[in-house]
Amino acid sequence: MAYFDYNATTPLSSAGKQALLDGLESNWVNPSSPYRDSARVHNLLEESRLLLAERLQKSPSELVFTGGATEANNAVIRYIARQIPEDSELLISPFEHPSVSETADSTFGGRVRRLKALKDGRIDLEDLIDTINSVNIGVCSLMAVNNESGVVQPWEKVSQICRKAGILMHCDASQWFGKFEEGDFSNCDFVVGCGHKFCGPKGVGFVALSSNSHGFRSQLGGDQESGRRGGTENVPSILSMVAAMNEAESWLQKMGQQSSFRDEFEDCLKTNIPDLVCIGNTATRAPNTSFIVMPRFENVRWVRKLDLRGFQVSTGSACSTGSTHSSPLLEALGFSEDAGRQTIRISSGPETLGSDWQALSSAFQEVWEELLSSGNSGNTEVISI
Repeated sequence: MAYFDYNATTPLSSAGKQALLDGLESNWVNPSSPYRDSARVHNLLEESRLLLAERLQKSPSELVFTGGATEANNAVIRYIARQIPEDSELLISPFEHPSVSETADSTFGGRVRRLKALKDGRIDLEDLIDTINSVNIGVCSLMAVNNESGVVQPWEKVSQICRKAGILMHCDASQWFGKFEEGDFSNCDFVVGCGHKFCGPKGVGFVALSSNSHGFRSQLGGDQESGRRGGTENVPSILSMVAAMNEAESWLQKMGQQSSFRDEFEDCLKTNIPDLVCIGNTATRAPNTSFIVMPRFENVRWVRKLDLRGFQVSTGSACSTGSTHSSPLLEALGFSEDAGRQTIRISSGPETLGSDWQALSSAFQEVWEELLSSGNSGNTEVISI
């Protein structure tokens, strides 16, 4: 099978696998216990914290290991709601991950303000500046890379603007790590990452806090993580995640090469399938990601037929699979609600070959011809604007 759903989850890297196995075999004791073996494991945990903190331009004391990005985003939004004045608002992009947008709506209610989007899939920076100058904004939440389109958001510029304006900045960088060189997170008050997006294990992530995040607690139930997250740390998975992030540096060049494979794939599809739309192809994108709107036929039919041909792709965000609602991204870009049922996301990994992309393109062409010959059942036209 040719796997093209890396934005949903990734296979465990060799370094991540070895660290996980070592952790399960030798580093499994509770790091908070009072004996020598516990102290040894505790030291390994803190060494991993130091390595990760250095990458994020943070102090080790500001880094909290979590059960993943969803937990971290929930905790950050709820913490912020307690910290900022009651008359201030939360400013977010119109296409944040549900762990941000749903938590924001639930916690802040009518105090959530969504930014406008440009047609290339980025937020409108002028709208952000105008909003900050005219509205009492207490915090801005902006993802680094959109999980569906792969479009890189101007998060570094926004973090600078927010710092200058005295506004807290929260960045969900789950899709950044493993795809790009280290960014400048120094102006971000909260940075969230997730292990299984860069070939680490599932169920582990982190949040890097600002030095003044007093009283932050991801969850109650113990004094672990310096009192910021109750519960015994999952040391084997934490060690695996940090090892996987270190290994990711070695294949960033391979990941960068995916953009040329992806672009050739999209050009071929646009030639052979009339009226196909590639979201965000005029913006800077993650090199491995293509998010397309098919001109006809529902996406689940495409996915199933491609699967039978040995290609695993998705209909969009894994957290939205099965939803009948339109994609917030497509809605922000002005597409009809029907377009949400005709999107396909392709996302590759560092070992994906150009020949894999070419074979996928041929499979799309085969499926297109098969669906056309089967009639118009399940067919909906998509108009892009």
